[in-house]
Amino acid sequence: MSSVTGAMPRQPIIAAEAKSIPPLSVGKAPQTPPESIADTSAAPLLSIAGVSKSFGPLRAVDTVSLDLRPGEKHALLGENGAGKSTLVKMIYGVLQPDSGTISLEGRPVRIDSPSMARGQGIGMVFQHFSTFEALSVAENLAVVLPDRSLRDIRRDVRRIGAEYGLGIEPDRRLVDLSAGERQRVEIIRCLLQNPRLLIMDEPTSVLTPQEAEALFMVLDRLAEEGCAILYISHRLEDVRALCTGATVMRRGKVVATCDPRQETAASLAEMMIGSTVERPRKQAAYIGKPLLEVNDLDVPSVNGMALKGITFSARKGEILGIAGVAGEGQSELFAALSGERPLRRHDTIRVDGRAVGKLDPSRRRRAGMAFGPERRIGHSAIGDMRLSENFRLTHNATRALRHGAKMVREQFDVRAEGRDPFAAALSGGNLQKFVIGREIMREPTVLIVEQPTWGVDAGAAAAIHEALMTLSAKGAAIVVISQDLDEIFAICDRVAVLHRGTLSEPQVTGNVTAEELGMLMGGAAPTALAGVS
Repeated sequence: MSSVTGAMPRQPIIAAEAKSIPPLSVGKAPQTPPESIADTSAAPLLSIAGVSKSFGPLRAVDTVSLDLRPGEKHALLGENGAGKSTLVKMIYGVLQPDSGTISLEGRPVRIDSPSMARGQGIGMVFQHFSTFEALSVAENLAVVLPDRSLRDIRRDVRRIGAEYGLGIEPDRRLVDLSAGERQRVEIIRCLLQNPRLLIMDEPTSVLTPQEAEALFMVLDRLAEEGCAILYISHRLEDVRALCTGATVMRRGKVVATCDPRQETAASLAEMMIGSTVERPRKQAAYIGKPLLEVNDLDVPSVNGMALKGITFSARKGEILGIAGVAGEGQSELFAALSGERPLRRHDTIRVDGRAVGKLDPSRRRRAGMAFGPERRIGHSAIGDMRLSENFRLTHNATRALRHGAKMVREQFDVRAEGRDPFAAALSGGNLQKFVIGREIMREPTVLIVEQPTWGVDAGAAAAIHEALMTLSAKGAAIVVISQDLDEIFAICDRVAVLHRGTLSEPQVTGNVTAEELGMLMGGAAPTALAGVS
């Protein structure tokens, strides 16, 4: 096993200065698109004029105006809580504006529901998946495509998957899919509706570089056919590669418009946040004894990926990264580590020398573990419960801090309206900061987090990375399961790759390249990687 020294520097690569990730074993990285094919002299397909929306005293959207023309790929940028999702929900009919007008092809319209929006040719891919977990992929699509038979939907799902690299088995249940696979279902749902306006809210946040490349090809093709794209993302290099225009929001207002191709990721981030993003720096830390030991972990397949012979350790003061594409066993590994899938052998998992393999999640928490799943609503938190109640959900096994939720909000800058709001009322980034902060507040011996900065802005990502590094500096062992190679290289001391349910030997992060990790993620044998030690 490679050694790790405390003197190794590591800094998070946040969106403001992120490097593009090289492709996996096949395909090419997204390239800067050609000049926009949108006719700037053409009449707008969508016009928003002075639209506002308030929730009690909070003015989420404040007199926003925006024009979007056929064939245009336009980014909507802003930090978490800036009002982006509220604005697009009004376009899609989920919410109604308090004032202002929304027009399609110059005609004012009132879009009362998502079904009415779909009837007008508007499709939307949500950041939080709008699917029914008990139903299959095809059955979920049938809910919004009632005029098509399940047989036709299954055929079309397979066709789109083959054409666009978004393959998914139509008879699999949603409950058995990873976040990346669920995102594919959302994208396929919109493509089946032949939209003339497509709204995408963080579509690549859980996609691999290959999947993102395939998505960009789809969007380019749709734009060539005249479909307008409204694209929300915190991956600013993706925005620069794909979009030909951008509107920047801050605290509900439009603060800038620009051509993102003429900006840097850093300048876009500064427009969004209003100041330069401070990059936290990891202080040298002592890497000590193993605190988490996993030995020959086998988990049989239950409508998912089987795990085979997983062996690794995470040491005191260390952040260990586990990379891999969606559906390769990440969810199954998290469930085994958290106790959601109890194991047959008690000594398969040890925490600070104590066997915990047969313990449930509550007992593992008492043994010093903490967990942050990738899915915020429904797994990390319950949307229709208040933050204080969600805090107690994972602290019930140990001593719960009085006013713990309030302390998390203060220490982790969780922005939300009201003294104790419902979890579903928070933006994705703020809820993620709450979830990670809630677990860190326990000061666990071992922390397991899955996709910790999925769909969050540069400032929130920096805050989460800072909190993880601070916890590791205090002596905790942290395992970060992530598809984001920028994140892996930013904060992890060592990295292993999960592919088809097997784990590669962990390597010192500074000794491998993104290309080499990408080859492992694509299925290359470790012996094929010359120079990896």
